[in-house]
Amino acid sequence: MAANAKIPNDPAPPPGTHPGPTPGPPPGPPPGPHPGPTRLGRTLRRTKWLVVLVWLGLAAAGTVLAAGLGDVQRDDAAAYLPSGYESSVVAELTEPDADHPRAETALVVFSRERGPLTDADRAAVTAGRTALAAVDAPGVGQPGAPVLSDDGRAALVPVRIQPEHADDERLENGVAALRTALDGIGDSGLRVQVAGEAALGVDNSGGDVDAALMLTSMVIVAVLLLLTYRSPVLWLVPLLAALAAVLTARGAAYGLARAGLSVTDLSSAILIVLVFGAATDYALLLLARYREELARHPDRHEAMAEALRRTTPAIVASAGTVVAGLLCLLVADLAGLRGLGPVAASGIAVALLAMLTLLPALLVCAGRWLLWPRSPYPGKPRGADSHRMWSALGSRVVRRPLRYAVLTTLALAAGAVGLTGLHTSADPLDKVPPSAESAAGQRVLTGHFPDGVSAPLTVVLPADAAPRTLRAAERTAAALPGVAAAEPGDPVAGRPTVRVELDADPYGDAARDTIRQLRLDLARVTDGALVGGTPAVQLDYRSAALDDTRRIVPLVLLAVAAILTLLLRSLVAPLVLMAANVLSFAASLGLATLVFDHVMGFGGVAADLFVYIFVFLVALGVDYTIFLMERVREERRHAPTREAVHRGLTATGGVITAAGLVLAGTFAALGQIPDVTVAEVGIAVAIGVLIDTFLVRSLLIPAAVTLLGEKTWWPSRPPRHHAGAAGRSAARH
Repeated sequence: MAANAKIPNDPAPPPGTHPGPTPGPPPGPPPGPHPGPTRLGRTLRRTKWLVVLVWLGLAAAGTVLAAGLGDVQRDDAAAYLPSGYESSVVAELTEPDADHPRAETALVVFSRERGPLTDADRAAVTAGRTALAAVDAPGVGQPGAPVLSDDGRAALVPVRIQPEHADDERLENGVAALRTALDGIGDSGLRVQVAGEAALGVDNSGGDVDAALMLTSMVIVAVLLLLTYRSPVLWLVPLLAALAAVLTARGAAYGLARAGLSVTDLSSAILIVLVFGAATDYALLLLARYREELARHPDRHEAMAEALRRTTPAIVASAGTVVAGLLCLLVADLAGLRGLGPVAASGIAVALLAMLTLLPALLVCAGRWLLWPRSPYPGKPRGADSHRMWSALGSRVVRRPLRYAVLTTLALAAGAVGLTGLHTSADPLDKVPPSAESAAGQRVLTGHFPDGVSAPLTVVLPADAAPRTLRAAERTAAALPGVAAAEPGDPVAGRPTVRVELDADPYGDAARDTIRQLRLDLARVTDGALVGGTPAVQLDYRSAALDDTRRIVPLVLLAVAAILTLLLRSLVAPLVLMAANVLSFAASLGLATLVFDHVMGFGGVAADLFVYIFVFLVALGVDYTIFLMERVREERRHAPTREAVHRGLTATGGVITAAGLVLAGTFAALGQIPDVTVAEVGIAVAIGVLIDTFLVRSLLIPAAVTLLGEKTWWPSRPPRHHAGAAGRSAARH
């Protein structure tokens, strides 16, 4: 007694309250007598304030470092292009210094929806060019001569904008200045739009979105935590811990960028929602178990120690799965994809550390009052063991597992039918919101000017190429079917060039065939000829994305299956779980395709979208599998598999649902970004997480494991009590 008296227990329930009837025990082993203080409990008691102070320092340092993240992020061509391809070499020659990018062209388009341009319209074109010449914005050059379309229904005026360095705002300010200068030009029937690569890039980026994305993610997490816990204060603790993880992870991303890794706007945006979502998921799992243990332990430090012992294997395995899947991106040819892997993996590692150290420290520093008005005490669980809805669902699933397995499989297969409408696109126009001004202007260009005028090819010849070689290359290009015009271009890095315009959609199948044939024909003219330009970039990008898909998908599946095998100590269970995961991915992408086409009005998807969505859905989706199956495996020590499935689903159904809603909400926040590809990743992952939460983890996997029974755990042997139970059952029959 004396030894125990030295350890202060948490305050007892308020006087005058009565526990009333004790509800049935929660899933898991019965409480039993409480052992004395544990080493982990004593460590929590001694170090909790130190841990909080250390994390405050890390978050502060991360905030300072992250302030310079925009200065080291790369969004030039080299940050995304695959290495070793012809278009990549041309891009590097054109833009040898990432800090001093090449000029980009804005195309000012004048058009009338019906009928040719009138004399008044042509006068407005002249007036517009005069207004453009008067624009006084850094980097904006003088406008070129107006070009009238062959059908007389549109005209364009090119304007070049030269950034001073990669991180300035000359492009954004220049495009805005052009649009302002054209206000009021012509009558209401004349459309004046700023398009071209400069305007497409500006409308695609939308400026710095990290702050807005972080605020949106915080609001989503806060609302969902408030609804989950229905406590006026508890939601703040996991939110603050997740925010500290995000700030620290952004500081780590800055360090990776300084070390030479390509950190892009895409990486930065995904890092925010990924860390917020994953950290909150881990917090929900730990908090759910902490509430259970508070109903068993009078001392909150020992309750947290037991909660950590019970949940750490699942949380570590979950984070390890995501990290392993993300690190598979290191084999990618695409620089942006390859750089995302370590950045996102470091974010997951930070989230894991924060939720296993900072969150427990904050919770035990504050005490039980954080859970008010439902603070559990021994003998007064106050909702810690309330799982009625999930217990009822679990009972139905384990009674009729075949029905639920078949129905959910059919539902997922029906969702996967949407994949028939999925098609990839290399057109930069499809990366811009359909309502953007540059998108509308680009459609006018496509309708009234030669297809290749806005996206010519650049043929770069060797520096020592003779004039006759230049003429031969020009003739070779001009004679090729699919080429509208070929003429000498501006030298690039001291090397002669040929400007080639295509007479078909520069991003369509015909253009791809033309580019491939042009490369073959030029190889016979001279060694070292390179074909670049935006259409060639997109062709090479698509080829690299397909190659990356073939390499990364099997690696991710192997990595995830290996971790599940180690965690569950089974060879059968990982195969079943991975099959469910792949089916869930197909259904998610199929439904997302329908949303892209029929709700959002997007065009074709980028070729690398498949890899992004696959990695996030498979790696993150396994989180919930691990949360469920680790609890089922724990319960199997005390009950047969059928009962263990029921108990595991009862105990984890609520936390998995809350975690799924949080993760889906944070990824859905990516939908506000003007970059259509990033928005598509967010929408598809959000849909996939919801499918995983409400169908796969709640119905399909419990049904499949129940059907397999003890075979699920092969080659592991069932616990001894299973054999005794089986023998007693046989004797009764």
